[in-house]
Amino acid sequence: MRRGFFYALVQQLRVVWPIFSGILLAMAGCGLIIGRIENWRVDEALYFTFVTGLTIGYGDFSPQHLLTRLLAIAIGFAGIVMTGLVAAVAVQALRAAERNLLNEAGNGPLDQRDP
Repeated sequence: MRRGFFYALVQQLRVVWPIFSGILLAMAGCGLIIGRIENWRVDEALYFTFVTGLTIGYGDFSPQHLLTRLLAIAIGFAGIVMTGLVAAVAVQALRAAERNLLNEAGNGPLDQRDP
């Protein structure tokens, strides 16, 4: 079951990788812009980006300018979308693994069984 799940997870990630990588790049780009405006180092800007995007929000870095605050909000929304995408991919992988396990055992759904 575990091997089937990971196989299905990789298959699902292949499908959504362009979307997932686009979200990551957009988040990192916004974070670097925030870091540039706020005079943060690159590592501090990326740290802020992913702490904000994962909705952890420690508060050790906070933007002071209006534009950077708006970009931080955009990062937060992108992080929520990214988290939902990861959850959806994991659920689909679980379903695929379960479906494969049931088909191997010969206990498929009722509509697929022989009468």
